[in-house]
Amino acid sequence: MGGLLGVAISVIFIFVWFRPILKRQKESGGYVDKKQKITALVLGLIPASVALLACEILLAFVFKSIGVYKNEYLKAFLHAFIMYAFIEEAVKFLFSYLVIRRFERLKKIDIMIIFGFVGMGYEIAETFFNNNLFAGIMRGIFIAHIMYQFIMGHFFYESIHAKNNGDAVLSKKNMFFCFAVPMLIHGVNDFLVGLVSIFGVHLADIKDEQTLNLNAAIFFICFIMIAVINVFCLIWGLKLAKKDPEVEVVIK
Repeated sequence: MGGLLGVAISVIFIFVWFRPILKRQKESGGYVDKKQKITALVLGLIPASVALLACEILLAFVFKSIGVYKNEYLKAFLHAFIMYAFIEEAVKFLFSYLVIRRFERLKKIDIMIIFGFVGMGYEIAETFFNNNLFAGIMRGIFIAHIMYQFIMGHFFYESIHAKNNGDAVLSKKNMFFCFAVPMLIHGVNDFLVGLVSIFGVHLADIKDEQTLNLNAAIFFICFIMIAVINVFCLIWGLKLAKKDPEVEVVIK
């Protein structure tokens, strides 16, 4: 039930936040048509989700084998930064690039749209199968995965733009940010979600009032930080989509 509700909320807010960007892309005469958008969405929805599920199963086996699951905080950290940040963002980049490489040239808004649709597909799949009501609502309202991909798409565009202008150093710098920035934000966000889950589960078991108050405080601080991060990503992602949307870059 939590997964379905999360998907429903995601669809509502995708329409609210994403529709103006699609309108901007249409008005700018972008090169990405409906077929390519659907392709990007399907790539995020099915193969990217399957690849990430396989990685998660493999990592869970490895982590369990070496005993890191004995510490729930270490488990939350490894899942957040290795599984949900590093591997997930790398996989979504790969499938976004598979669509982008089909074009000779693209406008900045086109690139961000492609990255966004891959993120949208994965967001819908993860929200449904995770069945976590809290995470689903937070992802849905702030369309988190789309915003991570918007930020990634912006730096990818900046890297290609610098390359087109012969600035190899700036191109490499922006390609580094293309991966590092969304991975860092995603990792911190998901680690805080893991802490909220840990402290939330244990609150009912704590008998000592002082310890209970401390854990409750940490729980709510983490919750507030998650909200701040998601609001920041939403505002930043939407702002980046307005910056030089019609500037073209040569892909090949």
